[in-house]
Amino acid sequence: QQYLLQDVPATTIEELHETTMGTHIYQLYDGTIKLHGCKKLLWHRVAMDERKIQVLKPEQRIFPFAPPPLTIENDKALRESAVDMKPYCSSGNNNNSNNDNANDDRTATLAEDKQACAAALMEQLKAHGFALVRGTGISSQQCRDALHATKSFLQDADESVRRSCLAKDRARRGYSPMCTENFASLIGQQGPNDLVRKFRVGPVMNDTTGSESSENAIDVALSSSSPSSSSSLLQPNAWPNDEVWNTHDASTFRSSVEAYYEQSCAASHAIVQAICDGIAADQPHLAEYVKGLSMKESIDHTSILTLLGYRIGTRHKRKQKEPLVAPHTDVGVITMLLFDGGDCATLQRADSTAADTVRTDDSQGKSTSTNWVDVDLPSVISDDPVFVVNIGDCLSELSNGSLPSTLHQVVPLEGAVPRNCLALFVGLDPNETLSLPNGEHMTYEEWRKRRIRRAQDVLRLHNEK
Repeated sequence: QQYLLQDVPATTIEELHETTMGTHIYQLYDGTIKLHGCKKLLWHRVAMDERKIQVLKPEQRIFPFAPPPLTIENDKALRESAVDMKPYCSSGNNNNSNNDNANDDRTATLAEDKQACAAALMEQLKAHGFALVRGTGISSQQCRDALHATKSFLQDADESVRRSCLAKDRARRGYSPMCTENFASLIGQQGPNDLVRKFRVGPVMNDTTGSESSENAIDVALSSSSPSSSSSLLQPNAWPNDEVWNTHDASTFRSSVEAYYEQSCAASHAIVQAICDGIAADQPHLAEYVKGLSMKESIDHTSILTLLGYRIGTRHKRKQKEPLVAPHTDVGVITMLLFDGGDCATLQRADSTAADTVRTDDSQGKSTSTNWVDVDLPSVISDDPVFVVNIGDCLSELSNGSLPSTLHQVVPLEGAVPRNCLALFVGLDPNETLSLPNGEHMTYEEWRKRRIRRAQDVLRLHNEK
């Protein structure tokens, strides 16, 4: 035994076995089976044919998680088509210099850049009511964090976590479960309820009183000293706390969403400014109607950030697939949208160039022969994120219809990956006075109430027929 240990120090079966004519089998990412080493039957002298050992047919051999072949080209085209908002959004535009000549040159260049930016934005919005923008100053990391927080809350968390954020008015704050809202009613139409989870957050008052409620994790009450605090558009936010969710997830969710809300409000303010400048340059007679849209940088606006979570549901399995969110228009000023690469749903807008163009007047409703166009974003959030911007009913009316508030919907796709979205619905101070092209004057809140009442009247007439 001692003799064998000197000559053969390793006696395990693995080390004693020496392969000289071995055959290895392995698989590629696309499912192709490959052979390596000896590729024949030694004692029969017959070659092994790789083609005869394949499990998948050649046309089935694709990597299931590979991006579509044209994704890179499509992403590049989408980024190139997006309007660069840096002239309006870049903080460097406000830098001061002691050199008067340098300041004059910089001011002239900036004015030219803003003019070109506003014109490019107007070109897209006038054609479709939709536009792609970039250069907003919102960091890619902030976008990813907010989308991850959306997935964590709307897709991964237990339903008890979400229901801890139910507010009195789900249409403006907190969690709204699937099939509890119906956006078709916004244009006076009947349609399926929205098959999507929603969570809404609005402005947080700086001059607040009171304390958080541990029962439902409601934000501190709005200050009674604020002139707008009595408005139904301004309400406390609802957040999950560590009694229903672990401390880390609850804290990360809130901080990520609040940070994104703050940055997206600042970016949307700049975008509205660009649109107003574009209207004034393109149609000077409308300038007086939109000049009041310069949203205050204080908290006295009513912009609402809505987190949206789509997932596979019953409507994905039907032969005739109904929309996950029925065709509708947005009521406010503009909407600023970002979504991830989830493939179970997609946003579509009505094709304004088609022969059967849809009318978006809420007295007419929607056409049954609408042609729809997919609204895409790059599949990956780059260092300079791209966003979708679309015109709301308020701005469309103030522009006398020159900027269309276009019908849009969300429809199911064959994919299995949930889709998460961040939609900022931009609003104004409830007491902001609007001067309409038809000569009417009213506050923003009065205009909203009238807009929704008209849609309800149309829906009531449809139900009576």
